[in-house]
This record gives sequence, C-alpha cells and structure tokens, in this order.
Amino acid sequence: GHARPRAHDHLGPHAAQFIVTALLPRTVAIVKMASLCSTRSVFAGKAMAFQPARVAPRVAPAPRVVTVQASKVCELTGKRRNKANSVCFSNKKSRKFQEPNLQRQKIYWDYGQRWVSLRICTKAIKTLEKKGLDKMAQEAGIDLWKLPFEDARPARLAYLEENKGKVPVAANPRAMKNPEKLAGSKKKPRVPVYSLTGRIVYVRPGSEAMYTQEPEELAASAKAAAAEPEEPELKVVGGAKEDK
Repeated sequence: GHARPRAHDHLGPHAAQFIVTALLPRTVAIVKMASLCSTRSVFAGKAMAFQPARVAPRVAPAPRVVTVQASKVCELTGKRRNKANSVCFSNKKSRKFQEPNLQRQKIYWDYGQRWVSLRICTKAIKTLEKKGLDKMAQEAGIDLWKLPFEDARPARLAYLEENKGKVPVAANPRAMKNPEKLAGSKKKPRVPVYSLTGRIVYVRPGSEAMYTQEPEELAASAKAAAAEPEEPELKVVGGAKEDK
C-alpha cells in the first residue's frame, strides 16, 4: 500500500528544482522545433502538402495486334486439312497435314448480276455446277451481297463503255454560264479522267486519249488519220472554181 519512491527523491527539493529549471528551456525548445518540423498545420489542423509529388507509373502502350485469318478453309464447303502420317521405309511414322486445294475464283451470280470472289476448293467447283451458288451460299451462311464483286449489269457496262475514262464530277454552281463568254474564253481548265492504271489524272481537254487508250490503239488511230486522203482545196478565180 506504500507509494513507490521516485528516482530524484533522495536529492532533495533544491536539486529537483534545479533540474526542472535547467531542463525546462531545452524541453520547450525541443517541442518548438518538433512543432516546426511537423507536417501538421497549426492553423487548420490538417496535414500540409509537404509530401513529395506522386507520379503515376508509366505504363508502356499495348502492342498493336493485327488479327489475320489465314486458315486454309473452303468458304462454301468448310473443308479443312486432314491429319496423316508420313511412313518411311523402316515403318517410322511422322505427322503431316494434307491441305485442301484452295483456289481464288470469280463466280457469276445470276440474281445479283455480278462476279463474286470466293476462296473455294476444287471439290466445291464441281458441286457448284450441281447445286448452284445460291443454295451453297445459303448452306454456308454467306451473304453474297457483302462479298467483293465486279458489276456485270448490262446497263452499267453500257454506261462505262459510253463514258470511258470519265470521272463523275458534281456540277459547279460558280461555273460560267454565258455562252458568249464561254466562246470567247481562252482558259481551258483541266478535267479529271481515269488513267489506264485506274488512277484519277487531271488533263487538258482534248488530250484524254493519251491517258485512257492503250499505246497500240493510239498508234492505230494516228496511222488511220494519216492514211486518209486530203480533200483538194478549191480556189475561186474570176468567178470560176478550180482545183489547186
């Protein structure tokens, strides 16, 4: 039930007062320094922004992945490669694959009046003659309207033959409309035409044949123009016409 004696009780009251008087200023200075170095704000009581800036880790961009469907499968019949064994003279077997004979074919579609491009096997080419393209495409779940094609409509072919090399151009609302000014104008703006390679080329009016015709056709037309006989020029002398 007795109180435990303190460590400085044996020094007496004067020594204890001396210790408190000597150590108190140092203790206060230490407390003040601790308060200055603290990250707590004296005014708001909240943590101050003395922490170092946090930078998000740099993440490398994901590599671009291009998916290419390179499987050797017939688009109409779904025929794939077969697993087989290659047997040597000592009867050792090694794995091999028998690939289907795939061919890129343009097949005429009667209903759509177009040539559609398909990658099919040679067996499917024989089956097409028996079943027809519409039935086989329906069984395979293929939409023939969405396949690459070449237009074979008679109206389209006639339009291309009539407008060979011409590029469809929208009407220019600012174009000159006065016929007198058009006749007196010396400016000849360039017009777009399709070249032999399929590119659009802007040329002067009258020189479209150089870009839209084959060299053999140009040579033949020039030869035919040179072979035509020139008409004799008529000269009027004293009221009578005579050949020159």
